[in-house]
Amino acid sequence: MGFIKKYFPEDDSAPAPLTGIARTRIRFEEVDSLGIVWHGRYSSYLEDGRMALGDMCGLSYELFHQHDIAAPIVQMHLDYKRPLHFNEQISIETSLHWVESARLNISYLIRNGAGEIAASGYTVQLLTDLAGMALFITPVWLEEFRHQWQTGKWSKS
Repeated sequence: MGFIKKYFPEDDSAPAPLTGIARTRIRFEEVDSLGIVWHGRYSSYLEDGRMALGDMCGLSYELFHQHDIAAPIVQMHLDYKRPLHFNEQISIETSLHWVESARLNISYLIRNGAGEIAASGYTVQLLTDLAGMALFITPVWLEEFRHQWQTGKWSKS
């Protein structure tokens, strides 16, 4: 159950993923009659992780909106390993993976209160304009961010 799946291909020439950790406590409303987190709630934990990572990297939803860009999720996958329980403190480790195209590849590890992997998964977000048309060229401001990341000069601005 501790096996960590690699969701995105590894490229030795690409920079290491940017990773952040969010923490939250399981609320009563998130558990089912068995006292475990209902499977449909996990997408909210991924959102918590994405927001924490965006804040850490300086890639917030507000920044995308300021540049008239949306990043809708076009793929989401979860592998459930262990149940999460009411009042348990969990962590969501979220990693942005290097990709050359106009998209965001993000993987997740959700750990229970004991630090064991409870779930893992990924999302793919496609960059679009606000009308929903896919971008085929990565915006200049995001290319600048990627250049900083690739050259090891990235830091939160």
